Amino acid sequence: MIMAQNAFYPEDVLIEKMESGEYGWLDYVNHFSAEWQDELAEYCTERALEINDASAEQFVHYKSEQLEAAMESGEA
Repeated sequence: MIMAQNAFYPEDVLIEKMESGEYGWLDYVNHFSAEWQDELAEYCTERALEINDASAEQFVHYKSEQLEAAMESGEA
């Protein structure tokens, strides 16, 4: 489950940890930010998903799509 006492890391550190196999998608979200932890929980609740690596991966892609759309519309 989501744990608030996690340390947060810059995105490049998280990517390195994922590439090395040390972290999975859920670890990535949990160590990205407290906001993402909360948003993942809400994302999963709204979609009736369990909080796990698969739903965390879906969430990260969802956030990427949101950012791309915001950039295209000039909001980011």
